[in-house]
Amino acid sequence: MPLLRVDRLAVVYGATEVLSDLSFQVEPRQRLGIVGANGSGKSSLLKAISGEITPTRGSLTLAPRTRTAYLAQEIEAGPHESVYADALHSRPDIMGLRVRLSELETAMTGGQSAELTALVENYGDVQHEYERLDGYAYDNRVAEVLHGVGLTEADQALPPSALSGGQRRRLALARLLLQEADLLLLDEPTNHLDLEAIEWLEEFLRLSRAGMLIVSHDRRFLERTADDILELQAGMGEWYPGNYRQYLRLRRERRALRQKEYDAQQDYIARTEEFIRRYKAGQRAREARGRQTKLDRLDRVAPPSDDQQIRIRLRASGTSDLIFQSDGLTLSYPSPASGGGPGWGLTVPAFTINAGERVAIVGPNGSGKTSLLKALLGELRPLKGRVKSGPRVTMRYYDQHLADLDPNKTVLTELQDAFGLPEETLRTFLGRLLFRGDDAFKVIRSLSGGEKSRVALAKLMLDDAGLLLLDEPTNHLDIPAQEMLEDALQDFEGTIVFVSHDRYFIDAIATRLWVVDQGRVATHLGNYTDLERSRQRAGRLVVAAEADPTPRRDRHREAGAAAATAAPASGVEHQIGELEAEIRRIEEQLADHQTYDDPSRVTTLAQAHDDASRRLRALYQEWEQAAGE
Repeated sequence: MPLLRVDRLAVVYGATEVLSDLSFQVEPRQRLGIVGANGSGKSSLLKAISGEITPTRGSLTLAPRTRTAYLAQEIEAGPHESVYADALHSRPDIMGLRVRLSELETAMTGGQSAELTALVENYGDVQHEYERLDGYAYDNRVAEVLHGVGLTEADQALPPSALSGGQRRRLALARLLLQEADLLLLDEPTNHLDLEAIEWLEEFLRLSRAGMLIVSHDRRFLERTADDILELQAGMGEWYPGNYRQYLRLRRERRALRQKEYDAQQDYIARTEEFIRRYKAGQRAREARGRQTKLDRLDRVAPPSDDQQIRIRLRASGTSDLIFQSDGLTLSYPSPASGGGPGWGLTVPAFTINAGERVAIVGPNGSGKTSLLKALLGELRPLKGRVKSGPRVTMRYYDQHLADLDPNKTVLTELQDAFGLPEETLRTFLGRLLFRGDDAFKVIRSLSGGEKSRVALAKLMLDDAGLLLLDEPTNHLDIPAQEMLEDALQDFEGTIVFVSHDRYFIDAIATRLWVVDQGRVATHLGNYTDLERSRQRAGRLVVAAEADPTPRRDRHREAGAAAATAAPASGVEHQIGELEAEIRRIEEQLADHQTYDDPSRVTTLAQAHDDASRRLRALYQEWEQAAGE
């Protein structure tokens, strides 16, 4: 029996019918990803299933005794004295049994012998149920889940009301995961999570036995957690078997087939109408009337629906070859726990960023990524060191909190005041970002997060800076908008330094990573997938070394035989190590400011760096294939 059956569901939100004729079902342990543009009804669907809103028509049927748990986008603080206690009370059944056991223990201590037998028997029954629910391991489970979503022991001691919005969402996610429900309803579960927490959550959900409906704009997350994809569009849903990558392929194929069927029918209709026009009054009038009847009864094939997509084009002014150069930095940034006083520090080794590079800054939340971006921008003064920018470098900063937008202005006046362009020009321009008609006169404070992001993107498009500093630019954007932004940034002829937790986005844009870890920055070539391959390779080498019981004196004796039978991956690993060392030597020379006294040497080193990076990516792929054989 299906865990959930949805039949011809309709939901009205305000004056708009966001879902009109939606039908699908979810089997036990099935993980269904739900995608669609903003406003397509994804959150409304989860609210209807959870009982938060009532459908206009249609039905929602859950299997008997199905327990559901719902993670909403808007989170309120819990009532308990600490974060840990709030998470502990995610399971009222376990906590209730715990109280009952304590009461029975007290009763048995002071009880009379006549009633002691009954108390002991009752205690045994309650204890058996407590053990069945794994109550004795529950405290450890709570600590594990809270740590997994990124809430430290210090965070767990705070009252829930003291948490930030992001921390509050992490607590809500922990409470949901602890409930061990049969059906999880997850609305943007990766919001406010850093990469480590997202990857932990992916693994947690893969091991879970619950069925799931997952609404997410994180494409890599959908790829790794969803078994199937449901796309919502025009109030209806279309089912795609497989994960997100398979969905993209099938969607292209289905749309191409529908376009072909539509074009063929339109050709048939045109030929038939021409025949009717030519012969309706002649000797073949009867045949023409017959064709008209058939044409009137023809089931018309609808054309593939057009996605409402934003159109982004970014211009870049010319810059010098050198964008940034530093002999090293030490940064300090405020800690919320210290009331804005000094917090953690961040050490950045010597670096150089050249024109045309795409550098992604990745690391845990609160590790200093945004502060590093602001140090490059010149808004944060380092404790030690300095950043030198090249001549003719113009910058534009994208703030993840969209703080540079005036909440009291309209969309139109925000752009007019910044760029001084005529209203007619700006309204035509805003249409490319889906601000049509009176949308241009909306006050910014009334906009959704996605709409505010589009206003911020408009300011990037109207500028022509040669350097973009972007802090979480995909936040609040739906998947079609993310894809449009990726295309625009790939075509952008300038330099990009950006902070992101979106692995799909990082892979599409980055040529180099700055990885922030435990107060230091390390440089890695390539994108996030390249970093994962490097870590996997290092992990396998460590595991192999730890698992090898052969005494060191005997290893040389066996080296000849081992070389004859070694996997191809061994030779590739050696080449990778040499190439990584070569790239580090090149980067050290590029980081030396004296190098820039000789422009021809800079050009030679930059070309050598590009060539070595390209060869390293090819070797990573070769190693991955050899290691998997």
